[in-house]
Amino acid sequence: MEQFINSQLRPVEACIICTEPFGADHQPVSLPCKHIFGHECIKRWLRVGRGNNTSCPQCRDVVVLKCGARTAFDVPSIWNAMCEQPPERLHIFMTEIWSGLQLLWQRKSTGKFSVTEILEAAIIPALVQTTNPTAPRQRREHDPLLDCYNLIAASWDSLGRPDTTTGLAIPLVRLARLMSSASSTIPKWLTTVERINHLFWKANACLNLTMTDISWDIIMAASQHLADTQHFPLLHLYTMLISQSISHSAQPKTWPCRRHEIMNLVVERCCKKIGGGYWTSQPSNEFKEVLVVVYEELRRCQLKKKKPSLKGHEGENSVVKGLWAVASWNVSKG
Repeated sequence: MEQFINSQLRPVEACIICTEPFGADHQPVSLPCKHIFGHECIKRWLRVGRGNNTSCPQCRDVVVLKCGARTAFDVPSIWNAMCEQPPERLHIFMTEIWSGLQLLWQRKSTGKFSVTEILEAAIIPALVQTTNPTAPRQRREHDPLLDCYNLIAASWDSLGRPDTTTGLAIPLVRLARLMSSASSTIPKWLTTVERINHLFWKANACLNLTMTDISWDIIMAASQHLADTQHFPLLHLYTMLISQSISHSAQPKTWPCRRHEIMNLVVERCCKKIGGGYWTSQPSNEFKEVLVVVYEELRRCQLKKKKPSLKGHEGENSVVKGLWAVASWNVSKG
């Protein structure tokens, strides 16, 4: 205890925003969350800071409510507000979803969960756990996750808890299905990594709010139009899952030589094990040809050149775009 007191209890001498020491012209002030900043620095942050500037720069606790900033109590407004939540909060929410999905897998090993099962075991408990019931009332009233829970619970109960999705349940059940379908491809420890969960969130959020299922058509279009950033997060996630499959699935002792044998293996691993039975439409033959080239290149890099697998790191966007662009060019030239 004495060692901790002597070594860890240090006075705050500098502002973490500007890193300059406090002094007569740089007075320290404390926010309600108890974090300390320079007076002028925190004023500048709250007035003209970029991003979520109504919250503490350190812990992201909301410290001021903008006049008229109350989120409208409708599906698009609440969803947009949820998408603007700090990545660390979305990570907490999705960690709770993973826990609920794990319980569902223990009950039903087929992985075919109904809407009711997903809402009751994963989505609603995750919303309840992520919202903070001990926070001051004015902060809880402006919490989009709490608004989401209230809207889903009210609408679902009023309809008699049907085994169908409506409103905000549509993108959240779709997210849970996306996560569940990937759980047999990625190692469990990756589901605890914030950047991975943020990639799952972005991949789901890039889809239309009313789209109940993920479609192969969107992935195929994203692979052909790499300059269009709207659906690229879904292609990035799909490519990351392929990369993880190569790292964690048993490889054949002898790699097939015939083209149709390679195609069958890649389709089995990348179109059936990933997305199979969950995603609508079907991958085209042209897409499968490009997919084989992407798979072989990832396999060459990871298994032969010993390069790390894709894990949602910053800068991976260019790697993913390069993989699909080169593969498409190779297929087109024959």
